[in-house]
Amino acid sequence: MKSSTAIAHPNFALIKYWGKSNVSGNIPAMSSLAITLDSMTSETTVSFPHNLEQDTWILNGVEQPSLGQIQLPRDHLKKISQIEQPCLIESTNNFPTAAGLASSASGIASLITALDNALGTKLSNQQMIEAAMLGSGSAARSLFSGFVHLEVVQDQLNCATILAAEEWPLNVIVCVTSTKQKTISSRQGMEISRKTSPMYSDWVRNHQEDMELALQAIAAKNFEQLGKIAEQNCLKMHKVMKTSQPPIDYWNPATYTCVETVKNMQGKGIPVFFTIDAGPQVKIICEPDVCKDVVSLMQKVPGVQSIIESRLGKGARVINEQ
Repeated sequence: MKSSTAIAHPNFALIKYWGKSNVSGNIPAMSSLAITLDSMTSETTVSFPHNLEQDTWILNGVEQPSLGQIQLPRDHLKKISQIEQPCLIESTNNFPTAAGLASSASGIASLITALDNALGTKLSNQQMIEAAMLGSGSAARSLFSGFVHLEVVQDQLNCATILAAEEWPLNVIVCVTSTKQKTISSRQGMEISRKTSPMYSDWVRNHQEDMELALQAIAAKNFEQLGKIAEQNCLKMHKVMKTSQPPIDYWNPATYTCVETVKNMQGKGIPVFFTIDAGPQVKIICEPDVCKDVVSLMQKVPGVQSIIESRLGKGARVINEQ
């Protein structure tokens, strides 16, 4: 055993999943396609202090009352390693936590990477994917860099980079419209939608068509086509949420204004599109040469509290060990 520190970056889905086919196994009901960022980071250190009586998780400097969603991946690696000694898990995010910015995905990916190194389990890529999915349905995507395809076929998972970040350099501008933690977690929201939304079955049934169009757009590096299908897919998902009982609406007034601003830019021929996950933050993808202009316009939107600029980034990796 050794102390190990790993970092991972959040990923934002362009073709999204919303719903589980296997709730206990945390298996998504559909495949997804995402981009991993570089400037937003989750860092996790795993160590084994001799005086520690039980596993302890400190998140952003605050000791948590339980291991929460990291419990299952932690137990999974403990079982594989057969090392029972309690561990101290210290995690920090350099961006808002539990606010629709995929902190759970990057947090779990950094945890799995640090634990694997600290415990010496030397998991294969497939084992890493399966361990990450126990904590978050999108965490496996943060293990990989650039454009990432998480494929689900009959509860079997495959996740891989389909295009490296440097092969199609795009910029991502995150408009933070609230830093409050959301009242309905993604996991809770998915179950509500699965059970109550009249649009859920169509969402699942028609999803693969969106995926195929997006994969074609990425292969051709067709920005306009990718933006069109990503926006459509995003809006379909939020319609499923909003037709659930009770309705799930993560957007706030600034979210709507950001979308309107992006649409205005598109009308002027600026290569840009938006996507929104389970939260009020708006992610804007653009080509590098217009990034500065897009940031300038979004800074003027009422209700935008801050802007995070990023490029596409690397997968999870160990940065220190002792």
